[in-house]
Amino acid sequence: MFLKKLGKNQQINEYEVRSAKGIDKFPVMFNSAIVNYKDITKPNLILFIADAGADPKKTFENLVAQLSNEKAVKGKGLNFPMSCCEVASNKGYPAIKIHLLPDCDKKGSLETLCYKVMKEQHPEIEACIRNFAQCTNIEKWSPEQRDKAYVQCFIASTYHKDPNKSLRYYLQETNTSFNFNHEELKTLVEVIRNSVNTAKHLAT
Repeated sequence: MFLKKLGKNQQINEYEVRSAKGIDKFPVMFNSAIVNYKDITKPNLILFIADAGADPKKTFENLVAQLSNEKAVKGKGLNFPMSCCEVASNKGYPAIKIHLLPDCDKKGSLETLCYKVMKEQHPEIEACIRNFAQCTNIEKWSPEQRDKAYVQCFIASTYHKDPNKSLRYYLQETNTSFNFNHEELKTLVEVIRNSVNTAKHLAT
């Protein structure tokens, strides 16, 4: 939902978003895309976007290892990127690119990005969340888990209609004030734009 709304807000309409519902499901979706590649509308580039977690380098390496070991991939000689945001071209198959959130070399997750945007809407609430985090030791959690907790605290504090709403469904609501034009999102927007432009170039 986040990537769909971000693309719509930034008027990037030439890409399709598919949710794998977890990084561990990426290989299954990739396997299906390769198996059915001749029978479907062919993407010129597949961009994988995942949470960086506690160790971005390890997350990247594990993802490449999982993707390259899929049954449909073996024996096809597909190239995979050697680093985050590098494009690996493949003759007869889509190019592959991987980006991590909040950024290639930063620990965290989608929530890390989103919380940086959210907290500016209500700085007084952000201060309360920080106090709560100190009292409960949330601030000592890994960046990924800490920021997920921060986001949920923010939603519970500001969205009285449904304080238990997840980030996905919170962003889906039209009456939330999430700023998709925020400075913190510019790097991700550029990654998507560059990927679309690369895909167009590969199609020529």
